Amino acid sequence: RAALVEPASVGLIVVDAEVTRAGQVLTDPGLEHLALGADHEDGEHRLQLVPATMAKGLEFDRVVVLEPAAIVAAEPDHRTGLRRLYVVLTRAVTGLTVVHTDPLPVELAPG
Repeated sequence: RAALVEPASVGLIVVDAEVTRAGQVLTDPGLEHLALGADHEDGEHRLQLVPATMAKGLEFDRVVVLEPAAIVAAEPDHRTGLRRLYVVLTRAVTGLTVVHTDPLPVELAPG
């Protein structure tokens, strides 16, 4: 919700396997959004739910990334997973928020 305070585009990027669940979490409290690759309606939505595999080439004012470790783990190997995560993390123009409960990939860990 905090990312939606300012009038800007927001991309919520999640591992592909969690798109349906994330969409439900957004729908329950009434947060209007467009699920990229699933919704076929026209119109502008400030909040877009984006599967990690569809993030390449997109750009948002603000990006919220859920569970980076899951994005890395969903790829066939660690190196490819890190490449996917790099693409995801670089979709933000002005703000990036990373939300996680699982440990971050060691490449993102502080220190």
